[in-house]
Amino acid sequence: MKSWPDPKSPWGKQLRFEDNEFEAIMDEMRGRAGSECFTPGKGIDVDLVVLRAVDTEADYVGLPPGVLGRSIFGPDGSVKIEISRTLSDEAEHGRVARRRLRTTVAHECGHVACHRGLFIRDTETLSLFATGDASSSIKAKPPILCRAESVNHSSYNGEWWEYQANRCMAALLLPKKMFSASAKQRLAGGGFKSGEDCLKRGYGESLVRELSDEYDVSQQATLFRLQALALLPSGNQMRLSFSD
Repeated sequence: MKSWPDPKSPWGKQLRFEDNEFEAIMDEMRGRAGSECFTPGKGIDVDLVVLRAVDTEADYVGLPPGVLGRSIFGPDGSVKIEISRTLSDEAEHGRVARRRLRTTVAHECGHVACHRGLFIRDTETLSLFATGDASSSIKAKPPILCRAESVNHSSYNGEWWEYQANRCMAALLLPKKMFSASAKQRLAGGGFKSGEDCLKRGYGESLVRELSDEYDVSQQATLFRLQALALLPSGNQMRLSFSD
């Protein structure tokens, strides 16, 4: 991870992670949840990841319209994850909302993994310049609000922290090694030489749908991950339709 000054950033600096860092960070976070955190057909147990890797539980509360979740960081490194109660209620009755809920929780895990350090108080600096109780009066910075358009979306309007949280979300819910093995197994089982061969023969939608159901992630997110891992080509040939 690298950082450099950025006056347009809410924190006065910008962070950058290499592609392999997103995978490694989320593999480590998922690993702390234990091998039982994945069940075929149910996917990664994101609540278990939050409990064991973040050492907290998500709170389901009323949030402003359009906000699916938010991460509140304390200057001491503490973190609180809040998720829309409305989304949680909807997830009890529908697959689309359930998958959106899972995506949102995983997105917040990405913020915790990548951005907690942006909020931690510089105690060394405080000891040099603070006097009396000045250090105790410093307030925690505002939470990261995650709106619907920023969660699992390809347009970020310069919000690099949302892009990074989504990269982490994909790496957490669709682990590179495990997900790649699942995709290759299905391709081989169907007699396809490659993902491109699968597409040409008209089975691309079936591949995406089956993997989506195995990992309980939206078909659109599944397609993006297949493309990112070069398991399916991207471009004009990807004219697929999805039910969620």
